Amino acid sequence: MTVATASATQTVLEPGTVVRTPRYDQGKNTGVRRAIVLGLWNENAPKDGYRVWFYTLGAPSFAPRTLGMAFANEFTVVGTVDDMSERTLIRLHKWLRDLDQFGKVRYRVQKAGLRRRALRLGR
Repeated sequence: MTVATASATQTVLEPGTVVRTPRYDQGKNTGVRRAIVLGLWNENAPKDGYRVWFYTLGAPSFAPRTLGMAFANEFTVVGTVDDMSERTLIRLHKWLRDLDQFGKVRYRVQKAGLRRRALRLGR
């Protein structure tokens, strides 16, 4: 998706993009981890960063700090949820099914999981 701003045009990552980005917990860098982009931090200002979910650490929440923020210059795009295995997609969907604020990612995970299942079953 491309967003036109007053100064220039910027490419914005779609929800469901998988990135490698540093994770910060209480101001300390805990290392680079894989995360799923959930959307822009501020929909009106694309340069303010992205909301990300470090899905390898568990369900999305702020208690164990699996949710965070990443700026465009901090991460490397490694793929999308469409590239994940069916087993991983099922686990992600279970964690996301009760969280309405992540509807775009949940829909994309569900769609990719159903596509993987259909391929496995030969439908």
